[in-house]
Amino acid sequence: MNFDHARANMIEQQIRPWDVLDQRVLDALAKIPRERFLPEEHNGLAYSDTRIPLGNGRFSLNPNIEARLLQAAVLETDDRVLIIGCGSGYLAACAAKMCKHVESIDTQEAVNTRAQENANECGIDNIKFFTGDLIADLPDKTTYDAIIVNGSLANVPERLKTRLTLAGRLVITVGDEASPTMETFVIRRIGESDWLEQSMFDTHIPCLIQTTDNKGSTGGTFEF
Repeated sequence: MNFDHARANMIEQQIRPWDVLDQRVLDALAKIPRERFLPEEHNGLAYSDTRIPLGNGRFSLNPNIEARLLQAAVLETDDRVLIIGCGSGYLAACAAKMCKHVESIDTQEAVNTRAQENANECGIDNIKFFTGDLIADLPDKTTYDAIIVNGSLANVPERLKTRLTLAGRLVITVGDEASPTMETFVIRRIGESDWLEQSMFDTHIPCLIQTTDNKGSTGGTFEF
């Protein structure tokens, strides 16, 4: 299979028609070999408009959704970015082509190890993958210019909003998995305790499953 040709077709036939026109996003998608981040048995589907099984009940997002999440984050070259939910590692790799530094958190060490190996093979050295609770284990007092949630949540965790720098952007998809549609928002921090919310598009993507901790709070473990 000619992956270079398939990658170019993906951009022209799937990404651009979905109103992804940010040239930096398109350039990142053109440079990152998506097939490297997927199970070998599914390489032939790397540039198809479909979710791809990653193992352990996980799936990649469709390429056009990944592209729209990147575009909504409005990434700059000096940005520090956080990806919530590693997935295949592809989204983090694309973001790393667009900004200064990317961190990605996931609940499973094996997922992060595989993603790190794939990034290394692609010559990407500005991503740090780490393991822990997707919300509770975020580094204390660390703030980010952009946070992208690689999956959907039932609501917006306050802890993510407070991890934004001033003018930072949180890209998050909110909704009930049983509902036919979810909504993707960009939440911008415009003050110490002020945020501006903007609806970007409707979609339906796999959820980051939330459980409660032993105190009964809603800030427990998320898995993708």
